[in-house]
Amino acid sequence: MLSIFSAWLSRSGVVSGLIGFLTLGILVYRYWWKLPHPRYPPGVRGVPILGVLPFIGRSAHVKFTKWSHDKFGPIMMVRMGRDDVIILSTYDVIHEAFVKNMAAFQSRPYMHILAHVSGGYGLILPPFHSNFAQVRQFSLNTLRGFGFGRSSMETKISEIAQDLINELESLDGKPTNVKPIIGMSVANVISSIACGKSFEHTDPIFKKFVDVIFACDKKHSENKTIMMFFPFLRHFQPFKESFKHSIKLAKNFNRKEVIEHQIKLGENEPADFIDAFLHEMKKHSPDDSCLIFSFIFFVYKERQLVQSLVDLFLAGTETTTTFLLWSIITLLHYPDIQALLYQELLQETGREQAFPSIGHREKLPLLEAFIQEIFRFKTLILLGGQHLTTKDVEINGHFIPKSTKVVLPNIHGCHSDPNIWKNPSKFDIYRHINKDGKFVPSKKVIPFGIGARACIGEKLARIETYVFLTNIVKRFEILSDPESKSLPPLDDGVIGLVQAPLPFKVVLKPRI
Repeated sequence: MLSIFSAWLSRSGVVSGLIGFLTLGILVYRYWWKLPHPRYPPGVRGVPILGVLPFIGRSAHVKFTKWSHDKFGPIMMVRMGRDDVIILSTYDVIHEAFVKNMAAFQSRPYMHILAHVSGGYGLILPPFHSNFAQVRQFSLNTLRGFGFGRSSMETKISEIAQDLINELESLDGKPTNVKPIIGMSVANVISSIACGKSFEHTDPIFKKFVDVIFACDKKHSENKTIMMFFPFLRHFQPFKESFKHSIKLAKNFNRKEVIEHQIKLGENEPADFIDAFLHEMKKHSPDDSCLIFSFIFFVYKERQLVQSLVDLFLAGTETTTTFLLWSIITLLHYPDIQALLYQELLQETGREQAFPSIGHREKLPLLEAFIQEIFRFKTLILLGGQHLTTKDVEINGHFIPKSTKVVLPNIHGCHSDPNIWKNPSKFDIYRHINKDGKFVPSKKVIPFGIGARACIGEKLARIETYVFLTNIVKRFEILSDPESKSLPPLDDGVIGLVQAPLPFKVVLKPRI
């Protein structure tokens, strides 16, 4: 009987099928279910090939925060495509990783779509290595030398803010989409440091460049996120269109500025960031006798300069502009807060003094609390920057092995932590005011990240947001568009590089 059964199995191919099924099961377990370490963070694997992508929608930060709070804790793993992504969702674990264990998280993972955009150059996307560290430190020191993030930069920002106020006044209270106007003013702050000049808002080349920075909608944002994990999709529509949309930033405007500076470059002290970088290129250029090597070296350094400029404009323009737009929308929703901020400014700076200064900051606690609450309530960069582990590390009792491709700080989760913030979904400036009426700065509001690879432009951005916002609030009453049936939403937006509001119009009625 047994021999007959065995013969039947052999003839029917059942044995081959069972072996194949068992082999497949082992492979699935090995590549999909097996943990790399017994203390690896818990989490969600989703379905083979796609991981959790079918389940997170366009608000991944919300889903990750819910999973963290409800089940997995402050550090968790989610499978995105074929990659494990470690999500850090509270301030304590983000601080433990990026500050206490900074050396392990300084690098960036290789992402094909991002590598195509940057070419491996710049100040934001490259992995950590000695050349990158040298360029980043040189860039930071040079930018600081030109006032980047220092109070001495306030004078230039105030001049640009005055131009902005004048242009907004010329609208004569008409409902307007103020995003391009504010965006060009903010971009001019970066330009004054990087290029040594400001541009007229009517300059067609500058206007087109700023338009490209803001050319982001839901379709492109969602497609770019998917291409992060499935880069081959860039060859097919609609992903192909979104991919081409991404690489526009690396062209035209910044190369044009570099070429103009090369033509005019002399032996005098550098007047701006481009000059300083070009002087550094000359200092380290090889002997002219080796023309081929010299050409390769020159292209390499020029590409680094161009991409660094792209990074400065992109990060420095969109974040500050978006902050100001969310501030305007919030003041529409909370007119009582708008009135309080105006009265505080009036009391401290006087009716005739048009431009509040950094020196007034300590006597404007409500304004300071409003700024900090906007940074918390409307987190600009929801999931922070991507980090790659360069060595084995233990965080909050969990083991994260070397070469873990993506570690993400869930900044939204940190800013929504109910253990830190009472009623975190509520906008409340008084959570940042103590019983004596003083503003209380919080180290747990981290819109620019902390520690490893934190934003180098944080200090500049904080000065900009203060100067631009105080002058807008003092000079204008912010009113809704009378032709709109509802206020611009606070709970919806476009999630791209930053979380930006949907397009809206607003009335800025001059107070003086």
